[in-house]
Amino acid sequence: MHEVIRLRQRNLWKVIANGFARPVLDRWGYFREDRTEGINYLRTIAGLPLLLKYRPEPVPDELWSPRRLNFLIHELHLSSYLEIGVLEGETFANVKARRRYGVDPEPIFDPVLLPRRSKFAVVTSDAFFASIRPTERFDVAFIDGLHTFEQTYRDVINTLMHLRSGVIVIDDTVPSDEYSAIPDQDESYRARGEAGLEGRPWHGDVWRVVTLLDRHHSELEWRTIVDEGNPQTLLWRRRLGASVAAASAEEIALAKQSTFADVFADGVPEYFHPTPESQALAECVESLRHGRV
Repeated sequence: MHEVIRLRQRNLWKVIANGFARPVLDRWGYFREDRTEGINYLRTIAGLPLLLKYRPEPVPDELWSPRRLNFLIHELHLSSYLEIGVLEGETFANVKARRRYGVDPEPIFDPVLLPRRSKFAVVTSDAFFASIRPTERFDVAFIDGLHTFEQTYRDVINTLMHLRSGVIVIDDTVPSDEYSAIPDQDESYRARGEAGLEGRPWHGDVWRVVTLLDRHHSELEWRTIVDEGNPQTLLWRRRLGASVAAASAEEIALAKQSTFADVFADGVPEYFHPTPESQALAECVESLRHGRV
């Protein structure tokens, strides 16, 4: 009996260890995709972090973030990608950029086993920006970190300092209701439960970033996607090379005074520039192409 158990354990760890051959197996994406689910199941049993879920075939429609990012990367010929707030890594793994940089203080996958030509920093976004060279540049960025107004705005400003002439995609800019707009995640879930509502959507008060953009950043352009998946805001410079200065503490405090009910009483405000996905992407691409001429 003990011999059977030892054989099973040996086989289990042998299969788990196959995951560490991923840098070689990555060259054959189809083979890797076939293996990922099985390896992740075994790594879960063993208490190990998961592998990234890479999809070598076209990204399915339900993965709206990589779908949108890949469109921008392809149409604008972008090469370097930054993702803030990677979590389980599904977006990071499926963005088709030549170089990828990920930042997350608590990823729930194994950051050692990354796609090729990828770098990952297991730190906060503030620490990441404080550590990189001032000359470091990215072409496109996805911001999906801490769902609070001030942190997200700080991520936006820091990213713009390192953005060549591309675009930022900001996640969770339109809350589904007043409960999902509560900036504290635990408090959001508690309030939703007390209201007798199902589900656990949480967007925080990231929406205030768009309010501040409208009040302070005339040098920037944006569109907020309101269909085909989670609402996201595309953000870019109106003119190539335009300088961007952060809002003052007083302006930030003023943006915090409005409530969800005040702003969304009649739906998504016009200054969010609510736009269908296909139109938002097309207008962003056209604007950036024009700005590069």
